[in-house]
Amino acid sequence: MAAMNSVHHVAGPGPGRTRGAGLATSLRAGLNAGLAVGAIQGLADGLVALARKGAPSLPAKLGCLGTSVMLYCALWTGLLVSLSLVLHPWFAKRESARSLGQRLSLLVTVGLALALFFELYWWTRPYVFWGRPATDPRRLAAALGMLIAAWFLSRAAVGCTSRLSRSLRWGLACCVPVLFGFGLVFGAAARGDAKDRGAVNPRNRELPNVLLFVVDAMRQDVLSSYGHPRVKTPAMDRLAARGVLFERAWCQAPFTWTSFGSLLTGKYPRRHGLVRMEPGYAMVPNITLPWHLKTASKLAGSGTQGARMRDEDWVGAAFLTGTLSQGSGLIRGFDQYYEAMVGHGLVVADSPLSVFRSELLFDLVREKVRQRFDKHPAASVARKWLSEHSSRRFVAMAHYYTTHTPYDPPSEFRARHCDPAYAGPIHSFYADARIAIESGKYVPSDADKAQIAHLYYAGVEQADAMIGEVLDELERKGVLDDTLVIVTSDHGEELGEHGLWEHNHMYETNLLVPLIMSWPKGMPQGVRVPALVELVDVVPTVCALLGLEPPYEKGLVDPDGKDRGAIDGQNLVPLMRGEVSSVRTYSYSENSQFLALRDERFKLIVPASALSEQGWEQWLAGTLPKEVGRPELFDLEQDAGETRECSAQHPEELKRLLAALRAWDATMPVPRSAMRQSDRDREAELVRFRNLGYTEHGVGGKPELVAPKGP
Repeated sequence: MAAMNSVHHVAGPGPGRTRGAGLATSLRAGLNAGLAVGAIQGLADGLVALARKGAPSLPAKLGCLGTSVMLYCALWTGLLVSLSLVLHPWFAKRESARSLGQRLSLLVTVGLALALFFELYWWTRPYVFWGRPATDPRRLAAALGMLIAAWFLSRAAVGCTSRLSRSLRWGLACCVPVLFGFGLVFGAAARGDAKDRGAVNPRNRELPNVLLFVVDAMRQDVLSSYGHPRVKTPAMDRLAARGVLFERAWCQAPFTWTSFGSLLTGKYPRRHGLVRMEPGYAMVPNITLPWHLKTASKLAGSGTQGARMRDEDWVGAAFLTGTLSQGSGLIRGFDQYYEAMVGHGLVVADSPLSVFRSELLFDLVREKVRQRFDKHPAASVARKWLSEHSSRRFVAMAHYYTTHTPYDPPSEFRARHCDPAYAGPIHSFYADARIAIESGKYVPSDADKAQIAHLYYAGVEQADAMIGEVLDELERKGVLDDTLVIVTSDHGEELGEHGLWEHNHMYETNLLVPLIMSWPKGMPQGVRVPALVELVDVVPTVCALLGLEPPYEKGLVDPDGKDRGAIDGQNLVPLMRGEVSSVRTYSYSENSQFLALRDERFKLIVPASALSEQGWEQWLAGTLPKEVGRPELFDLEQDAGETRECSAQHPEELKRLLAALRAWDATMPVPRSAMRQSDRDREAELVRFRNLGYTEHGVGGKPELVAPKGP
């Protein structure tokens, strides 16, 4: 508590100065400095964390702040006591650093400067040369500027303490032990660790675990089980041999959040409502798969018909990478979550303290450092968690990102595909390279295109290895055969086909996704299903396999009376067992600009502006602006690559599919206007301009050949 009172104190002449030169004085200065800096950063960082995540009550807020202060006091005490020992010989020799106050003032200045620098460096990352490595000269220069600014600000702050009255300094110092007390009490009472969830009991004993793997942006045709001649995916092939592979599975949106919404709720995008990706936007509460498993009633013939599952019957966890996050509202029902991209370690969702701590800079940096030494952080955390919970009934989702840009696989996977003789500029494929290509600023050679594809293939094999590691752990624990394993993707990826890259396009490269399900004790094995299925079918199919009623939220309607509580998916179990040959006539997908529909043979892509009768007439008359695109009909039986638009050859098919798409659109409760354009949509619009003959240099202009920037 004496830290704030001693910062400005300089010992006077006499014997006290001699005594002040000892080692004990340096240690005392380090201890007091550590407490002072820890209290300041603990309060500051704690307030930032509360602003980001909040806390349910005032006692909880105080408890969280107390925990933050304790954490940072322990951290900075250790650091500054160590620094005081290192600097002690220098202190003893310098006349200006012999007293306790002088040493304390210097150590607090150093500590505050470093604390402020780390805060500035971390929270300005999205704005200061985002996407550049830490060793980039521009980022190093910016970091040096931040450090210099932090030093002068900390010196000014320490100087200001001398102007505070002694009583005020003592009052502020006394707040620290009070916050310590709140932190200790709150930490003991707010564990929320869900350690008793998932215990095997009569309600869940006969049910399997549920494990969902979603490999972001993994197109269907790059798996060896789907016929790729080069890519080797033994883990997924093994699952297909032990289960059911769906040959024509469609996602409901070619971008992440919206597609995940359909996968986890069983609803089309404009029924679950998460129709765009932007900061601060989240899905309204919907019944998700893990949430439903904890509340569903059992069906007839399940042995305990009518019995309702309870929250404690399942323990759930989601292991996330990329932009998928708890804040999107998508992982409602999971008890714990891990967010690799933002640096959140394993967080207990119903523990305010755990959620709060995940936002502290200390925990964020610690997790990011840990990831530097872990090739597959999400997979390793998932493997450990599943191993620890293998004796319980669990529902888990592992979201992998190795097939999403940047395509930057580790050397052991890269070496299997990339040509060592390649001498072009694309060593890893980042978004800025894609932008350079799509904007016409760089024209990729055939070797460049092959390199990009090979990097992507390596990412597929990396994802397969990560899946295999988890499955091997479950097998070692003896629970793999008691686990329903599902492998799929939220959308596919363009690799230069149609002059496009990445995703958010409406071609089959983006919409066809892998879908493999395996549960040896409850499903057929080695079955391939050619019928049309969709990601919305996963939820009702899991329910059917587990003997549970599918979800339905009564009373959830929009102002026009359209039902938002019903699910759109179909139970695929009859398809697996060969009892029926199809469960739907059409499949649907959409983004902010286009809607798509397909049946067994034909596919229609329609710009949203042309969907209405008026818009269609404008298109027929040639008055619809070119930049909105044009309707396209493809005969997938004759043209699987969608290279030949065929509406002139099949006008009746065009009318039939258009009528079906309009009828479906009319049933959706969320209006099309809710699907606003994202930055990626606007980029895609510019690409369509270029493909129509418009460039930065005018119609038919020649793009400048420049190499895409590195990461």
